[in-house]
Amino acid sequence: MAIFEKKIERKVNLDDTLEIRCCIETAQKVNGHTEYVLRVQRGPFSENSWRLLRRYNDFVHLDKCLQISGIDLQLPGKKILGNMHPEFIAQRRVALQEYINHVLMNPILASSLPTKKFVDPDSYSTPFHDLALQNASLCLRADGQYALGQSLGPIGWRLRKHYFRVTMKVPGGRSSPGQAKHLVKSVSQSHARTGPQSSTVGNGSTSEAVQDLILAWTEYGPDKYVDDREIHAALKNLSGIQHPYIQPLDYVTSNDNGALVIRKFISHGSLKDQLCTVQPVNPFLTKYGNPKNRSPLPLRDVALYGRQILEAIRFLHSKGLPNGHVHAGNVVIVNGTARLLDIENFILGVPAFYRPFFMQHSKIHTFEAVDVYSFGHLLYEMTMGYPLQESVARQITDCPDSLRQLLESILLKDSCKNGLPSLDQVAQHAFFQEHVPNFQDILAKATKTTKPHLKWSSCAKEQLKVSLQKAEHRLKDEQKSVRNQKRLVRVQEWMSSEEEKKKIKSKAKMEQKQSKLRQQTSLQLQNGPPATPLTLTRSDSANSVSTSHGTDSPMPPPPPPSLPNLSRTTDDLRPSTSGERGRFALLDSICKFNKSSLRRVASDD
Repeated sequence: MAIFEKKIERKVNLDDTLEIRCCIETAQKVNGHTEYVLRVQRGPFSENSWRLLRRYNDFVHLDKCLQISGIDLQLPGKKILGNMHPEFIAQRRVALQEYINHVLMNPILASSLPTKKFVDPDSYSTPFHDLALQNASLCLRADGQYALGQSLGPIGWRLRKHYFRVTMKVPGGRSSPGQAKHLVKSVSQSHARTGPQSSTVGNGSTSEAVQDLILAWTEYGPDKYVDDREIHAALKNLSGIQHPYIQPLDYVTSNDNGALVIRKFISHGSLKDQLCTVQPVNPFLTKYGNPKNRSPLPLRDVALYGRQILEAIRFLHSKGLPNGHVHAGNVVIVNGTARLLDIENFILGVPAFYRPFFMQHSKIHTFEAVDVYSFGHLLYEMTMGYPLQESVARQITDCPDSLRQLLESILLKDSCKNGLPSLDQVAQHAFFQEHVPNFQDILAKATKTTKPHLKWSSCAKEQLKVSLQKAEHRLKDEQKSVRNQKRLVRVQEWMSSEEEKKKIKSKAKMEQKQSKLRQQTSLQLQNGPPATPLTLTRSDSANSVSTSHGTDSPMPPPPPPSLPNLSRTTDDLRPSTSGERGRFALLDSICKFNKSSLRRVASDD
């Protein structure tokens, strides 16, 4: 009966990290206003592109939404009079193109929901928050242990990940007093900016459970290759992880659309929040768009936290679980110890924060190389206090030689081109040996308190192995596409340059031909007839005609006795050479010969 079974196709989710390019092709006048035709392309292929119409007011609305970032975007101002003039429209089109380029080139602005809606309204008009609220409510209702609280709003960079306060229900089946109302929230309530610290229980005292717990709902990503029947078991195994440098998971569950994870809430936020000195419950654009204060970590803390994060990544790799999502937003500092967050992201298949960067380097095609590359960016941000905005570093200064050598081995262009060091090589680098020489003692003490533990079922191991192979295969295919697209662009540039060279050569040949023609003309003029004109005059005798030449030339034969209409001048009879002058004179005499003017003459014959 297998032929009657319905084939189930895996839903392919959109990769929000793909690069978006926008070009304003032209402008048109419609009903007394100007509309700009935008051509938008996602990823390296021109086939994945579309056109849409935007008015100037649409750009103004986008700019208002992005103002909370504190980044100066310099939107061209509004003009009341003369705004329909062709010259003004052309100038504004150029200014708007510069504006949208500035927005899309900034990783934080480009990943925001207002920008996504502006360039791709069909894909990003979905009510993501309402769907997350619905799925999280259903998951918690089925479990019965937790009650969903208020939304924390867009505190993260992912558009398909949402955070909520959550409280644990009292062991009688009821939730804490005052919290049952928050099970379902309206949209206006869900985006309130009040933090978890404001929640209280019925007697007015602050509840520790309300303060500590935070729920994250995440939709499945394009790299989700674990079977739907096995993903719940894999997440359940992951919930039992223990490691001193990994933040534990209090609760994990999933459904057909995504997964729900509950952890302890850290009041001071992530490592990125500490580096930018911001509050963790503020919107993502407000926190990281243009922070006023940045505080890099002391050198010893950079070495200690970096070494602890490396140990957590190595442990995950030893258990067959790559990370791929190492960045400052996924690290928290608890009692002087760095802990890694969101270790479930690989199972959920969501795209990495630095994916647009390592997509440009074909040598970074394994998840170990991805983790090393992401760790290099994290180490750079901890050292400098601000993130590296490009895929590679042009020059690294203002740090000790050992740290500079470590960063250069990961972030320089030649390093990404030739291959990155392994996780073990990075962990054994001289920088860590120099600044945290007693790390092995620190690790031994930490593991004595929290013994590392992560056990997979045999089916989960096989699923992770297959998922790793498929994810790396997709990464290599996309890197190959990007490389081919870059090669095509270079060929097009080369072809255009060759065409320009051909045009220049043909123009030079034409000018050379014209120069030769001018030279030949000047030579002909120099070697042509003399300045003294040739004139024909009638002599006194009717039987003779005299000629005057400026140059010696053969005399023509005698003309007829009389030439009554002989009025041509040498300007009309001017030949090019002396031989031609003689022949022309003879021919003219024959043609002008008048038989009637002959007279009879007596002869002796």
